Amino acid sequence: MRGTTTAALVTSTLLAISGCANNGQTVESAATAAPAVTISGLDEATATVCGIANHATLGEDGYDLDLDTAKQVISIGADSKSTVITSAVNVLKLTVRNAENAAGGTDEAGFNSQIRTQLLKLQTTCQNVDALVTSIQESQRALDEKVGKD
Repeated sequence: MRGTTTAALVTSTLLAISGCANNGQTVESAATAAPAVTISGLDEATATVCGIANHATLGEDGYDLDLDTAKQVISIGADSKSTVITSAVNVLKLTVRNAENAAGGTDEAGFNSQIRTQLLKLQTTCQNVDALVTSIQESQRALDEKVGKD
């Protein structure tokens, strides 16, 4: 069930990002098609993080620009192969840690505002699929070169 939901979320997000989805067109049936992740060049974690960020921006499927959603993004984003996404997730992780430490204090609202802003920036970053694919390829190239030197 979760795999189907993730596949539908990824497919929906990628179609929306690439402009292939129309307002009246449903994308649930596309979830059983070839994995969008391999077609687009995004790994599953990157595509899922982007899907969550998109849903959070729209306030859909139980996601919102809040601490709980940020924690989910951090958890999934740890497996992303995109250096752009991992960088954004690391910044978000620090802000979440600060927000948790400030819970109930005067700084809590400020950190929660930063979480919302960072999730919005993440969603905007996800709209540039070419940059994400390039960051994945560059990351893989760097790993291959390091292995070759060892």
